[in-house]
Amino acid sequence: MLKIILGVVIATLIGVVAFAFVPKIANANQTPTQIVEDANKLTISITGEVVKPGNYILEEGSTLQDLLDKAGGANNNADSRAYYLDLEVIANEEYYIPPKYDAKDVCSESPIEKVNINDADKDSLMQISGFGDAVSTQLITYRNDNGVFRRLEDIKKVNGIGNATFEKVKNYIYLHE
Repeated sequence: MLKIILGVVIATLIGVVAFAFVPKIANANQTPTQIVEDANKLTISITGEVVKPGNYILEEGSTLQDLLDKAGGANNNADSRAYYLDLEVIANEEYYIPPKYDAKDVCSESPIEKVNINDADKDSLMQISGFGDAVSTQLITYRNDNGVFRRLEDIKKVNGIGNATFEKVKNYIYLHE
């Protein structure tokens, strides 16, 4: 009985050692995988009211229209006033398509009340929860110095508006009529 147990232990040890070298031998003749990045390709993310939100690879010089096409288009609840289809997309950026109607209120027949951040005055901007006096002033100053906002995410360039504020206001602002 002792000989059988000893034989099983030795066979197990030989098996373990052999399997430790098999992957090394099998991979010895393979060339290493290389990831080739194409400088003409952009990885871009789209979320919100699109058919297929996610990350997409597009050619350099692509527009938001191209990105929307890859994502299956904007859905019926997308607010077309909140994006420019001719906007050239930027690599590694995220684009958000906001809703026209509150998705939580399925029976809602009236659109979400929104403010045009490209032409609203200070009082109108302050109606948005998250935009106080200082932020509204900064937003107008930035807009006057740099021109109109071409995408909602650009408001994060304004002093005093970070990710948290953007998340809070993104469904209550738009860019054009």
